[in-house]
Amino acid sequence: MEDLTFGEQVKIILGRRGMTIKELAETMEKCTGQKMSRQNLTQRLGRDNFQEQDMRKIAEILGCPFHLSILSGDAPAARTAETAAAARSAKEPDARKMEERDMTIGELYKIHEGLSQLEENVQEGKQIENIKEELEKTEAGESDIQEDESPGVEPDDLDQDDFEPVIRHDDVEEDRELGDMNPYTGREYQTNSVRMHPTRIGYVQVYDRAGHKWTDMTEWAFLGYQERKKALLGKEYEPPIYLD
Repeated sequence: MEDLTFGEQVKIILGRRGMTIKELAETMEKCTGQKMSRQNLTQRLGRDNFQEQDMRKIAEILGCPFHLSILSGDAPAARTAETAAAARSAKEPDARKMEERDMTIGELYKIHEGLSQLEENVQEGKQIENIKEELEKTEAGESDIQEDESPGVEPDDLDQDDFEPVIRHDDVEEDRELGDMNPYTGREYQTNSVRMHPTRIGYVQVYDRAGHKWTDMTEWAFLGYQERKKALLGKEYEPPIYLD
């Protein structure tokens, strides 16, 4: 993080806040009384041309403490809780590190190739239920793990106060020994749960109950896949479970 310029850090924070450079420029203009256009701010961010007082003002607007890196104070409360839970687990004799891996180019290609085939089926008038079933097989095909035919958790058995919303009703049954547990619910993370990667900028982690592990993907690859999936399934599209 420390090797990023101030301008690069600001762009990352803006992306996480869902805020545009134009909105930041307008806010700065109101706070300082000095004219600041979107184009001017964009150029200054690109050249990293800021005085210390401007850097402090931008950090204040973004709600970040000003140090050498404004990213250091941006850890969400949820991640703090997960870190504490991980620290407690590390003290246990049977504690183990959850397996994480990068999605390969080949795997990503196969998924998009499967989507292209399904799009052809849509054009041929194939039923959306069959297409949805084929899409789920395409997503699960990378793990090569057979799912148990045991029934999933019934909606009536779920605690209404759970932090993680229950969206998928046909998910693999949780495994409290092998799975990565959500500290807020005490249950294994659901399939298609997504969180920002804690250390790799521009990456997200996607959870899969079938393999009980997180897969690293670039944000653009994940969002691009979701857009194609949404366009393909329409009202039947089930959005990911965003944890951040």
